[in-house]
Amino acid sequence: MSAARDKWNARYLSKGDRPPTAPSFLQKHIGSLKSGSVLDIAAGDGAASLLLAREGFAVTALDISENGLERLATFAEEQGNQVAIQVCDLEQPGALNGLGQFDNAVITLYKPAPAFWSELVEHIVPGGLVLLTTFNVEHHVQTGFSKRFCLEPGELEGVHPALELIEYSSTANDGNWMDHYLFRRR
Repeated sequence: MSAARDKWNARYLSKGDRPPTAPSFLQKHIGSLKSGSVLDIAAGDGAASLLLAREGFAVTALDISENGLERLATFAEEQGNQVAIQVCDLEQPGALNGLGQFDNAVITLYKPAPAFWSELVEHIVPGGLVLLTTFNVEHHVQTGFSKRFCLEPGELEGVHPALELIEYSSTANDGNWMDHYLFRRR
């Protein structure tokens, strides 16, 4: 975990003091989320968490980077919101142990490992939603971004039998090629 943590900690140290902006797919679908709690997976410095907290959700943010989560905590405090934060290596089995269940999960700019989905499903209440928006393989082709972190077309359509696909789309905006998924927990 230390090499990945060091990389992300360094990246967040070099950022300015402005809060990040939530991805447009989340902004578009925030009204579709089930009221209550949200697990923000790979939250970074809080692009999704800050918007969700402002909209009244009880947010728990997970990330490998202490620096990213410290920035998130600072931005949330400045905005008068609360976000529970936890340093977590999502690549490790059992990363979500002890977290309980959530009404929703949000994953932005992160591609979970295939094994992670079974663990995630156990932490989403039936009827809860999982929203994912991240880079697709066209982003790799156009920018050279590591293909390992990019989704193939439709890659997550059948990712887990307990997740019903509600929406899938691809977009290209401002030099970013993204795939978007919205699932409902059966």
